[in-house]
Amino acid sequence: MEFKTISFEVKENGVALVTLNRPASFNAINLELATDFHRALQAAGQADSVRVLVVTGSGKAFCAGGDLTWLMAAADNLKKREILDNAAKIIKVLNQFEKPIIAAVNGVAAGAGTAVAMACDLVIASEKSSFAPNFVHIAAVPDSGASWFLPRVVGYQRAAELMLTGRMLNATEACEMGIYNRVVTEEHLMAEAMGLAEKLAAGPQRALRYIKRMLKLSQYNTLDAQLESEASLQLMAWSDSDFQEGIKAFLEKRKPQFK
Repeated sequence: MEFKTISFEVKENGVALVTLNRPASFNAINLELATDFHRALQAAGQADSVRVLVVTGSGKAFCAGGDLTWLMAAADNLKKREILDNAAKIIKVLNQFEKPIIAAVNGVAAGAGTAVAMACDLVIASEKSSFAPNFVHIAAVPDSGASWFLPRVVGYQRAAELMLTGRMLNATEACEMGIYNRVVTEEHLMAEAMGLAEKLAAGPQRALRYIKRMLKLSQYNTLDAQLESEASLQLMAWSDSDFQEGIKAFLEKRKPQFK
């Protein structure tokens, strides 16, 4: 599978790496990148060889959001809506992805790029990165699910402050708000992200996917509904051979060898 605006590779340890690759445009999303990214996500989701996905950017940026030249070339609202729909397709696939996704935020995540980062399960960021939900600076409103993710991560008042003012957060501030899981030096970013991905790839795959599904469901469920979801998924986990291996390894005081 060939791509022009991203790179996609699957390593032997089950980790797939998607790199947004329009560095001259700070990895802004145009039609070609939206199409390539969507195809890569679908391929990673369907491939049995992929256990964990890492998403990062090339050059100085993670993703600067939507490409404004793409928007300015849209002659009418139908074409503008197509832009929004193409961006939404990426976010939907990220949000529905069954396997763990790690964002390695190497530089600025701005506009729709903030939604890409927040749609991932874990975010490892470079100390030189920044988080900028700055739609208001061009008199636009949040899109690509940014207004859905941010209040769920930081709470309503903080999300309102960030989106109404367009305030940019440095890496430390984003980490303190819970947007980033951890911040590391620029030179250690990929090693940290890939190391975490390798750890997850070596873990019990069905249990990891059940946990992710459970956490996603918790955003909509009542407590009673969540208890039912937990019971259903736990019964499935207990029926898996990895559970038997986990118990046996615990009793034998050794590291488990999950399939």
